[in-house]
Amino acid sequence: MDIRQSGLNVFDQTFLITRVLEFLAIIVAFIGILSTLMAYQLEKVKEIGILRATGVTPRQVWGIISLQTGFMGAISGLLAIPLGIVMAVILIFVINIRSFGWSMQMTVSLSSILEALAISIGAALLASIYPAWRMSRISPAEALREE
Repeated sequence: MDIRQSGLNVFDQTFLITRVLEFLAIIVAFIGILSTLMAYQLEKVKEIGILRATGVTPRQVWGIISLQTGFMGAISGLLAIPLGIVMAVILIFVINIRSFGWSMQMTVSLSSILEALAISIGAALLASIYPAWRMSRISPAEALREE
C-alpha cells in the first residue's frame, strides 16, 4: 500500500466520525420534533375537538397537522443552513489547521442545501405520523368534555 492510499484511508476514517455525528444529529432532531408534536397534541385537544365538532374530518385534521409539521421542518431547515455553513467554515479553516496543519477548499452546492432542506422536511413529516394519527382520532365529545 502506498503513502497516498494510506493517507486517503486515514482521511476516510476521519470523515466516518463526521457521518456518525450527522446521523446522531438527525436522530436528536427527529426525537425533538416528535416530542414537540406530542406536547402540541396534549395542548391542542380542545381546539381539535372544536374543529371536529364543526365538521372537520379526521383526514382534514391529519392534513392540518402534516402541513404545520412540514412548515416547522422547512423553517428549521432554512435556519440550519447558515448555521451549518458557519460550522463548516470553523471546521475547515480553524479546527483542521490546528489539528492537522492543513485546510481544504470549501464548496457549498445548491444540491447539498436542497438535500438538507428535504431531509429536515422529511424528518418532520415522518415524526408527525403518530401525533397526526392520534389527533385525527380525537372524539369531539371527549375533547370538549376535558375542560
